[in-house]
Amino acid sequence: MGQQFPILSSPIQVGGVKLRNRMLTTSMSPGAGYVDEEFRPTQRFLNYLEERAAGQTALITQTIAPLKRTKEHPGLSPLPGGWDDDCIEHLQKMAEVVHRHGGLIAGQPYFVHDWKTKVDEDEKPWGPSDISILKFMGPFTAMTLEHIALFKQHFLNCARVIKESGWDAIEVMAGVGGILNRFLSPATNNRTDQYGGSLENRVRLACEVISELRAMVGPDYPILVRWSPVEFVKSPNGEGHTITEALKVVPYLEEAGADLHNLAVGWHETSVPLTIKTIPDGHWSWISNRIKAVAKKPVVTAYRETDPYVMEKILAEGKADVIGGLRYSIADPAFPRKVVEDRPDEIAMCICCCRCLDDVVSKELPLTKCGVNARLGAELDYKAPPKADKPKTVLVAGSGPAGLVAALTAASRGHDVTIAEAGPRIGGSVKMSSIFSPLHERLLKYYKKQLELHPEVKIRLNTPVTPAFVDSFLPDAVIVAIGGEPKGIDVPGVDGPNVVTSHDFLEMLNGRVVKKKGLFNAVAWRAGAVFLKLYYTPTLGREMAKRSPWPLGKSVAIIGGGLPGCELGELTMHSGRQTAIIEEGKKVGYDVGASDRFHVTSAFKKSEYVDLYPATKVDEITGSGVLATQQTPEGPKEVVINAKTVAVTLGFQPNPGLAEALKQKGIPVWTVGDCDDPGRIADATKAGYQAGVEV
Repeated sequence: MGQQFPILSSPIQVGGVKLRNRMLTTSMSPGAGYVDEEFRPTQRFLNYLEERAAGQTALITQTIAPLKRTKEHPGLSPLPGGWDDDCIEHLQKMAEVVHRHGGLIAGQPYFVHDWKTKVDEDEKPWGPSDISILKFMGPFTAMTLEHIALFKQHFLNCARVIKESGWDAIEVMAGVGGILNRFLSPATNNRTDQYGGSLENRVRLACEVISELRAMVGPDYPILVRWSPVEFVKSPNGEGHTITEALKVVPYLEEAGADLHNLAVGWHETSVPLTIKTIPDGHWSWISNRIKAVAKKPVVTAYRETDPYVMEKILAEGKADVIGGLRYSIADPAFPRKVVEDRPDEIAMCICCCRCLDDVVSKELPLTKCGVNARLGAELDYKAPPKADKPKTVLVAGSGPAGLVAALTAASRGHDVTIAEAGPRIGGSVKMSSIFSPLHERLLKYYKKQLELHPEVKIRLNTPVTPAFVDSFLPDAVIVAIGGEPKGIDVPGVDGPNVVTSHDFLEMLNGRVVKKKGLFNAVAWRAGAVFLKLYYTPTLGREMAKRSPWPLGKSVAIIGGGLPGCELGELTMHSGRQTAIIEEGKKVGYDVGASDRFHVTSAFKKSEYVDLYPATKVDEITGSGVLATQQTPEGPKEVVINAKTVAVTLGFQPNPGLAEALKQKGIPVWTVGDCDDPGRIADATKAGYQAGVEV
């Protein structure tokens, strides 16, 4: 048992089983590539499960398709089948790889929004009524009493198959706006029969499923219930559950036979931000705290639980009994093991980039990219990177995520690896993004620790890589990860003293002097470069950006409404600067991740400090701001945007010069990260890993 996290690493009894610690994963399906055409788990899926069981996850929850799927009717997401005895063999394999490492696995029959009454039809949304919260989620079909009886039959049959396959528990999905949740909620249940009206009637179907399941599996087999005490939805029929009414639901579920309350916050239709980076770790534990006050069974808190110190604090304060989550496990499959072994500084903590969530909303639901963990998707087809046939001397140019992952991966295969970094510290563009997204600092700390643990990876700071340097170094291969070339804008005034670029900031953080017009600028940029070269931390940079009147003035015009511009816009908005975001395309935030986009743009629209200018082309930058032309329904409109500072944040374009020069010398070269294909951190992480495997 860990000394730093004594409660988090301690066991707990749930029904007839004992969890070896207090960390479980909530339900998910990794999607395309993890099941084959016959809806059986591939080796990729088995390896995914085994990594997490070996990492000492106490309980892994997986969704299972309860109704037979065919090539003609494949369902809305790829899932392992659990519809009849023919499925037992492949479900047993899933249980075996988890049990091999002392873990437990729970199956959740997949009844969220969608269901079908027979094999040869497509899944569609069902519920107690035809009420939809959002227009694009639905239309919902109201279930008759005959449908309800069939639904329960399908659920119990799938649960039987799961149990007979040797799985350790069944989870009933009664949250996130799924079928059972829609019966439970006054927002979507307008029935007048025994399944509508009073709370007792609305909770009836969930309780019937639990009680009939209990009768089938016996008194000791664990039944988990995933439900949403606070729903954050409303419709013309009424408001969803608040915590006050949720407290009354608890005894119904327990009397029906539930062994554990696995709490989810909100619905898929909820507009309140639930899991994005602006929500602090542990924020939603106030809900589990209230439920725990009336519950007799263990209570799980989840959503934005990625920090072991916060997890331990929640348990120590009695706000929950178990910590649930998924992203912490995706980011680091060995998270629980490192907790139990008192190695928290070795944890690859989730940076809440939401790439996993963003990818899940796509049609095939592929889990292939994570900002921290590159071993997802095809990389899971093998259990570890293969050892090199012949060790090579490998030079990695650049120490952003792509370069660092490439270096550590290549070294793990037996290569002699050196990282050459042009600046005074590692991190690439993450050094700057950590100012805007504090959780990115976790990545910097993680890689710093990994380099300490792997001294065989040599580092040369303040060492720009040039063709001449490579000639002197004599590597067998070079991985170029020097970052992208900043996109500029060709308009009058772009070289004015009031203009800054995102690249200017990065250069200053790296201790390089940015040349700007004007005596004050010359002195300030030089002083900033010298100071930050010696003393920079993301926290210091964040505070300076918020409080200092230079280099950002009291009013800022941001040219570029993509992710870089939006990140800067959030910082200037929160620091009280009057902010204008100018985007030539139709939408501000067009490339912000799907999980964040609505919340980011909504905050801008509500803020008194922000004005948005979509479909607006900059014509000129002046000493007092920007002159531009905006396309409106009425036609082009000239706009004058006053600002003390004009910030150009158009992102990066490929930067192939070094790689091409080295290729001409006949040196084997891999180009990764923004210098090859500008993208998000997860893209760089994946590309770096692949290069490290291939070199």
